[in-house]
Amino acid sequence: MVSLTPLIDVVFILLIFFMLVSQFMQLQKQSIPLGTMGQASTAAQDSVSIDIIKNENATAISYRVNRSAMNFSQLASYLYENKVSEVLLMPAANIKLQTFINVKESLSNLGIRKINSEFIGYEVN
Repeated sequence: MVSLTPLIDVVFILLIFFMLVSQFMQLQKQSIPLGTMGQASTAAQDSVSIDIIKNENATAISYRVNRSAMNFSQLASYLYENKVSEVLLMPAANIKLQTFINVKESLSNLGIRKINSEFIGYEVN
């Protein structure tokens, strides 16, 4: 029969060792600046969500921004006119992954550097 006393001693020694070696940090509070109403509307123009959808005949890709459908050239001019710097891409479930990657590269070529993605109901085939 194996005695557990030496094992318990070793565990306590390790516990004491790690308690002495670890660094105790003091948590510091950070203030988060809250914007005013005027700043919130400016920030909203810097960011936009884009739905990637297939149209009725399921052959062409279209984009929906603020509930209005547009093609890529209209989307590019909309992003340029509104000085959009951040985009959230949301592909529909029937959009192929390669199509999504092509759209993301095209937006990157337009100069948009912050491109986020959200996949809802999306299945990779």
